[in-house]
Amino acid sequence: MKMKNIRSLIFLLLSLVCFNVLAQTKFKVESLNFEGLKKTKASFLSRIAKVKPNKEVDSVLIITDVERIKRLDGIAYADYKVETVGEEGYKVTYIIKENFSIIPGVRIGQAADDSFSYRFSAFEFNGLGRNIIFGGFYKKEVFNAFGVFLEHPYLFTNKLGLGVNYIDDSTQQPIFFNANDIENETDYIYTTRGPEVILFYELNFHNRFEFGVKTSEERYTFLRSDSNEGTFINVPEPSLNRTAFRGSHEYVDLDIQYQNVSGFRNLFEATVFNTSNRLLQTNYILSNTTQYFKNIGSRGNFATQLQLRLSNPIENSAFAPITVDNQLNTRGVGNTVDRGASVVALNTEYRHTLFEKGWFVIQGNGFVDISGVQRPNANFGNILSSETTRAYSGVGLRFIHKYIFNAVLRFDYGINLTGNGANGLVFGIGQYF
Repeated sequence: MKMKNIRSLIFLLLSLVCFNVLAQTKFKVESLNFEGLKKTKASFLSRIAKVKPNKEVDSVLIITDVERIKRLDGIAYADYKVETVGEEGYKVTYIIKENFSIIPGVRIGQAADDSFSYRFSAFEFNGLGRNIIFGGFYKKEVFNAFGVFLEHPYLFTNKLGLGVNYIDDSTQQPIFFNANDIENETDYIYTTRGPEVILFYELNFHNRFEFGVKTSEERYTFLRSDSNEGTFINVPEPSLNRTAFRGSHEYVDLDIQYQNVSGFRNLFEATVFNTSNRLLQTNYILSNTTQYFKNIGSRGNFATQLQLRLSNPIENSAFAPITVDNQLNTRGVGNTVDRGASVVALNTEYRHTLFEKGWFVIQGNGFVDISGVQRPNANFGNILSSETTRAYSGVGLRFIHKYIFNAVLRFDYGINLTGNGANGLVFGIGQYF
């Protein structure tokens, strides 16, 4: 064996031994420091960090802190270094690259009635340097709507936080009175308004919980026009004041490297309503979303998502709560093209970095979306019938700013593969999932 190969082998073995010893060694932290902070408060990061001065920890805990910091909305990237202090102490430093966290938003497009629509928003995702989120939006999409939000995930402790929001939203919604003829729809104004209070609880690095209570007024108002005036007699216009109790659990095990993500995430959410009526029959909605990501080489990123949303059966009512929609589960299908008591959707895509320089990234992707819906008065087994299953494939582009939170401009074009729908362009902010 050549001398060069022998030296390489010895170096590799020593590196493995040293890494193993370091991973299991417990040491005393003399000081915890942060480099690169501009807006984020060191006191806030010290509060949520698990590494503490004058405590003995192992190096695995440092890695955990780095991943926790990278998940904060105000942080673009984080790393660490460990330096010796004296004979038994260590100085731990977290190296931070911050996101620009005040994000204005503008969205324009075509509304359901083919009129011009727009949405203006402004959000601060790192308020007071403590990861506080506050902001709001105003939109005109046939009708006026607005919302205001305030969330402090670590208000009470490094595990417990609080959020409040208020939304007044009115949208044009299609209702399909004949489930076998969804090409002919009846348009309604769907209005929901009310406040919500949310409690955030972080059990540990991987597990988070939310508990919310929302009181709201819900109303469907028949949208009359010159073309249908006098055509409909006794059209139902259901309304309801009710309270929703929501609980969710999120398991996260992700490694985020700017636009590339690897790992696993699962989100389960249950919403229970305190009342219902003959037309608005929804008593509960259960949702589960499972996501898996894997890096492929230095530029590729595989991503897949399985969504399942389930409510109690809806009988003798067309006002089903769960929809098939461009932005929710099937790219290219259109805005609210079907409704039901349950929806299952599989989204799979391959993302590839086409160009990257400094802060700017162009990413291309190819995707396949498949969804099925359980319509009112149908059994759950019909959710993937030939009439309700939709499959779309397409390509898209992402324009990404690496140092602005969620600054991903997304364009996708979906092509129908099953014949029960049109092709379509989908525009949005942020990755689809």
